[in-house]
Amino acid sequence: MAADVAILVPVYQPYRWLAPFMQRGLDTFWQDHPPIFYCGLQADEEPSLATLPLRAAALPRDWPAFVRDAVEALPARGFSKCYLLLEEHLPLAECHAAHLNTTLPRLLDELAAGYIGLMGWDNRRYATRAPILDAARHHLMHLSTPAAPRFHLHPSLWRLETLRDCLDLVLRDPVHTPWRFEKVTERADADLPVRWKTGCYQVCGRVLAVHPPTRAGAWAQAAERFIFHKLMAASALLSGPALQRFWNIAGFDDFFYNGPYPMFFSGVMAKGRLNPYYVRFMKNHAAGRPLFEELLATAKAAAAV
Repeated sequence: MAADVAILVPVYQPYRWLAPFMQRGLDTFWQDHPPIFYCGLQADEEPSLATLPLRAAALPRDWPAFVRDAVEALPARGFSKCYLLLEEHLPLAECHAAHLNTTLPRLLDELAAGYIGLMGWDNRRYATRAPILDAARHHLMHLSTPAAPRFHLHPSLWRLETLRDCLDLVLRDPVHTPWRFEKVTERADADLPVRWKTGCYQVCGRVLAVHPPTRAGAWAQAAERFIFHKLMAASALLSGPALQRFWNIAGFDDFFYNGPYPMFFSGVMAKGRLNPYYVRFMKNHAAGRPLFEELLATAKAAAAV
C-alpha cells in the first residue's frame, strides 16, 4: 500500500448522520483501506471518527473552507494524496483494494497527474472523446479535451496540491457549494496551473473492478452508453418541466457503477432525502443489505426530527 495516501471524507452538516455509515461501508468493502479522516465535524459530534481540526465551528459551515483546512492538515501527517469521498458516496460492493491502495497511487505519480476520477469513462453519463491509454496503464482516459469532466466530486484520487489549488479557486467565488466547486474548476479556462488541468484522468471501471463484466456484458454496457449519449444530446432541446420529466423517464442518474470503487452514480442522497433510485437498487441486491436496512431506519428517524 502507498503510505502517502489518506481517505478524506467531507461532511455536510445535514448529512452528518451518514458519516458513521461511510466508515462502516469502507471497513466492510475496502480491505486494508488507507487511514480515514473526516472534515466538517467537531470531534465531539462524532467521537468514534477521526476528525481533522475545524477552524470555524459555527453553522452553517463553509464547505470549501473546511475542506481546505483539512487539505492543509494532511501533509503534516505524512500524506501527499487523498481519496476524496463525499459522505453520501458509500461503497456498495467489494472494492478492488490492490488497485485503490497501490495501482492508482502509482499511476498518479508515474503520469505526474493531479486527479484520477473513479467514476470511469465507461459509465453511461459522459461522452468525452479523449485519448485512452494502453493496457499497461489500465486504459485510463486522459481528460485532455476542453469538455472533459475534470475535478468532479464523485469519488476520486487527488494530489493534495491539486485539491488545494482547486479549493483556493472556489474560495474566490461568491458561491461556496460542492456543486459550484465542479462548475468553477472543470472549465477549460479555469485559473488553475496548466499541469493540473492537463494532468486529469478517469479510470475504465470494467478493467479495474473486482468482478469485471463478461465480454457480452461489456458489449451491452457499450451499447447502453451509446444510447444514453444520444438521449443526453436530445435533452439539450428541452427545458423546464419537460426537461425534468425527460430526465426522470430516461433515468440518467439511475445506475450502479461497477469499478474499483463500486458506487451508485447519484449517491445515497437526492434533494435532502434518500435517493429513490439508490433505495430501489439496494432492495434488489444482497451486498451490504444489513448496512442498508440500518441506514434506511436511521434516515427515517433523522427525517422525523
